[in-house]
Amino acid sequence: MSEARIGFARESARSIIRRLRIIGPPVDVQAIAKNEQLEVEVIASWPDQVSGLLLREARLIGVNGNHNRRRQRFSLAHELGHWFMRHDFEWREASITMDRPPEDDTTPDNADESEADEFAGELLVPLAFLKTAFRTNGDIAVLAELFDVSEEAMWVRVLRHRLI
Repeated sequence: MSEARIGFARESARSIIRRLRIIGPPVDVQAIAKNEQLEVEVIASWPDQVSGLLLREARLIGVNGNHNRRRQRFSLAHELGHWFMRHDFEWREASITMDRPPEDDTTPDNADESEADEFAGELLVPLAFLKTAFRTNGDIAVLAELFDVSEEAMWVRVLRHRLI
């Protein structure tokens, strides 16, 4: 079982923020995908259990159109994590990964998924931006709105960075 490289995932997301000169929330993940010449498709025919798909060779990311917009943003950021961190997948020949919501993921060796989740969290809610915003208003609902993420995702970021 490989261990997730959480620090590497965070730094990878931060390097994208710096390279693209993103100066505040909300982070435009669609623009990041476009900058990488990746096509993003919202697919309404997927079951709820499927969140995202990366077809590396086709330069295509799919997200579940049945999920709410904020969940789609997280799924896109997660797939960008796989893209930027160059994760190898079981189906290497096809370079495909189908991602399921974290609560449904039962795979014991999940380092790539943990890294992609951490990348997504840091990309959508960069620590530097979060610290600044948190000093102004520590209300989770207000912060979630500012960063355009779910309140659950905001709680994860605030707790993970020990801001409360």
